[in-house]
Amino acid sequence: MQSRSLMSLFAMAVMTIICSSVLATTLNNKTVKDKKDPISGEWDVMFELQGTKVPGNFKLKLDGDNVTGTVESEHTGPGTLSEGKWEHNKISFTLVFARHESIAVTGMLKDGRLIGEFKTEGMQGTWEAKRR
Repeated sequence: MQSRSLMSLFAMAVMTIICSSVLATTLNNKTVKDKKDPISGEWDVMFELQGTKVPGNFKLKLDGDNVTGTVESEHTGPGTLSEGKWEHNKISFTLVFARHESIAVTGMLKDGRLIGEFKTEGMQGTWEAKRR
């Protein structure tokens, strides 16, 4: 009887250690993944050009150092990202639209926001995006 109680306690201790280890590994992997991929997801973006602000949204997907996704604003309509790159907290891509000239975008991650500059139609403006 004493042997069974001892074995039960030992089994419970082993299970507790295993469960704690699995939970810690899962939490650590999530933290590592989040640090490696801080940009995938949906973002509300505000473009500003010559004093005019235009809202839109990004849906970004990071795969290694390649960025893909979509963009949409009332001004441009829907579009896609091409030539997207992510390196050292810096992002760059070209937005391609059916009814608007392409927009070259550069930026960086700062304080949980994406901020940067864009060029289109011979003009340069700024943009800022906040995660939804």
